[in-house]
Amino acid sequence: MHMFSASFPGKPQCVADARDWLNSLLHCQPAGPRPAPDETRATAVLLLSELATNALCHTRSGDGGAYNVRLCLAAGALKVEVEDDGPLGAQVPAQRTASPDDESGRGLALVAAFADAWGPRCVGRGAYFLLYWRDRDVPPLPRRRGRSYEGGNPFAPPRRADGGDARM
Repeated sequence: MHMFSASFPGKPQCVADARDWLNSLLHCQPAGPRPAPDETRATAVLLLSELATNALCHTRSGDGGAYNVRLCLAAGALKVEVEDDGPLGAQVPAQRTASPDDESGRGLALVAAFADAWGPRCVGRGAYFLLYWRDRDVPPLPRRRGRSYEGGNPFAPPRRADGGDARM
């Protein structure tokens, strides 16, 4: 496993710096035989952008503070954490449903939609997300022989040649 970290000033223009930092690391990553595919790298950059923007808008990181980004990289998986400087007053970021006219409020919904797992950091302040991928060269699992799907339903019970339930 490889770990990297960087700190960024709590200024809106520095979110682009964080994106560039992550993109560069994932582009030349030392993840061995399973580097992140381009679409995984693009997803990671998007989700980092959302979490970093959340840190600026909803925490003291955006009020003259800073935020830290950590990347944990292993074969077939990556974890990105954004550690912020704590909430502004009683405000705590939470996923919400934005109306079509809202100009904000979709960041955590994007993270929830694209990440394999995400949530608040286990220790400290901030949030994380996980992304997994598999090798493109790995062949698909072999199909079971002698099993047909009744009506195209893979959850239907298997049938014997005489039409009876094969589980009996």
